[in-house]
Amino acid sequence: MTIDPLDPDVTEVRTTYDSVGAPVTEVRRTLVRSPSAGWWVAGLVAVIAILALVYLLARPAGPTAADQAASADRAVVNAADQGRAEGMAEGAQNVQNAQSAAALTQGNAAVLSQSNAQAAMQASQNTLQIEADRAAAARAQAERAANQAAASAAAARNAAAGGNPPDADAPQ
Repeated sequence: MTIDPLDPDVTEVRTTYDSVGAPVTEVRRTLVRSPSAGWWVAGLVAVIAILALVYLLARPAGPTAADQAASADRAVVNAADQGRAEGMAEGAQNVQNAQSAAALTQGNAAVLSQSNAQAAMQASQNTLQIEADRAAAARAQAERAANQAAASAAAARNAAAGGNPPDADAPQ
């Protein structure tokens, strides 16, 4: 086997046969080619790079300043609407709390009023009881005085009539 130094892709193969007469030399030249898989891979990478470049150039540009400003305005409007809704909900809650407090105050006032009325009624009953006790004591005292006066009058009558004076402690 010989390699041609001028053409590295060509290989010669010489084969000599000894036949009955004269030796025969057979020369075969083979063209050696380098593998093409590397070229295919390089070509595929180039095609993918071109497609990626076309995609990046054809894609719409990012948002402009006007788009960003409009988006910011929408965000501000949305935030204001949300704040307004939260404020309304909080106001409604405050109204409900105020109504609950008013109802509780009225309930407490009614209970306090009822308690005061019961206390006043109890005080009136106590005053009436005290006055009734005083009246009963005064009546008992008046009855004792009347009994003593009747006993004194009877004793005076008996003394004027000349009889024995009755016992002062004896009831008449």
